[in-house]
Amino acid sequence: MRAIEIWESLLSKSDKEVIKIARSYGVELTIEEVRRLRPLAERANITWLVTGIPKNVLKEAEKILGPKKFKQYKKILDGYYQ
Repeated sequence: MRAIEIWESLLSKSDKEVIKIARSYGVELTIEEVRRLRPLAERANITWLVTGIPKNVLKEAEKILGPKKFKQYKKILDGYYQ
């Protein structure tokens, strides 16, 4: 549930709280990254829990985070869906 917790926190937590949650899972986010990820999180749909986050959303997240941070996040996410 870690990856989903990070994603959900974008909707309900302050920038600093999101950074703290992400850091606890080994993903270092900046305030700018958190703010740029929020619009993606607002598009979240309950079906994503079953189907996974759509590829186009993941690509947008990768553009925001860069390949290294995205890979860290994706590793957590892949563990959720396995």
